[in-house]
Amino acid sequence: MTDLSLRMTNMTTDPRPGTKIRRGWKPLARFLFIYAFIPYLSIVVIVTVFQRRLMYQPSVADNLSVTKLKLAPEVASDVQIRTPDGRQLKGWLIYASRKVHPQQAPPLVIYFPGNAGNRHERLSDLREIGSTGFDVLIFDYRGYGDSTGDPSESALTADAQLIWQFGCKELKYPPDRIVLFGESLGGAVTLSLWSASPDQRPHPAAVILNSTFASMPGVVAWHYPLFPFQFLLFDRWRSIDRITHVPSPVVIFHGTADDIVPLSQGRLLASRSNRSQLIEVAGGTHNSIPMASLMTQLKAIRDRISDPTEEEPDQP
Repeated sequence: MTDLSLRMTNMTTDPRPGTKIRRGWKPLARFLFIYAFIPYLSIVVIVTVFQRRLMYQPSVADNLSVTKLKLAPEVASDVQIRTPDGRQLKGWLIYASRKVHPQQAPPLVIYFPGNAGNRHERLSDLREIGSTGFDVLIFDYRGYGDSTGDPSESALTADAQLIWQFGCKELKYPPDRIVLFGESLGGAVTLSLWSASPDQRPHPAAVILNSTFASMPGVVAWHYPLFPFQFLLFDRWRSIDRITHVPSPVVIFHGTADDIVPLSQGRLLASRSNRSQLIEVAGGTHNSIPMASLMTQLKAIRDRISDPTEEEPDQP
């Protein structure tokens, strides 16, 4: 083969300068697409589709009536609400210890529970609250316990309004003798009462929140900083906006070691209300509020309700 033929052969078989480098990116891009982008996108899609199953974790029961559970009639009675869309919310009215101010009708705590379990799992806490001289009203959310339906922010917000009206109108407790208590997600449900129009917002004696959050996107972003889940939430629970409308004293408990709802969320929420008192529980986790501290607050509120001339404590 002549030199000219050899040069022509090399020209037709050798890639141009830089071609090998450009082609070298294709396997890497294919690798990243298959083993990084597709799994990442799959996680985003799966979590987005099933997010309410992750957010709401009910314990379902066929029957939680006081008769079924053999609760004495002087301890509790069954209560029930039928919602406008045909769902049944079932709950209890736990009666206060009559040893506390026996000559006065007891005030009421409306208890909004967290995102897991059902009311039966909170029975001991309900009785302890009752020992401070409060009746306690609790309903299981839609899909929890023996209540029907499926939970969502819009549904639970509407149901919270029904529960408030039930306590005031059906059970005849004056609003200024009602304390609202919400734990974790229940704090957001409690504060959803102030998403209503101004003429429908309640004015309770006090609000107590435990381990709750300023907003659901804030919590999600803290847990999953590398994913865009905070922008894809169906239920956003913007308590940070709603707490500004609460006219009553607000007590917020939050554990310093809470690894589900970070303390920063509790501090942010408290900072948006000039009537709030933040109690940081040293070493406390998400579910470790000291019952003794809660009972101390309830007893102080109970005394103020019993003696309206007593001044409310100054808020920090």
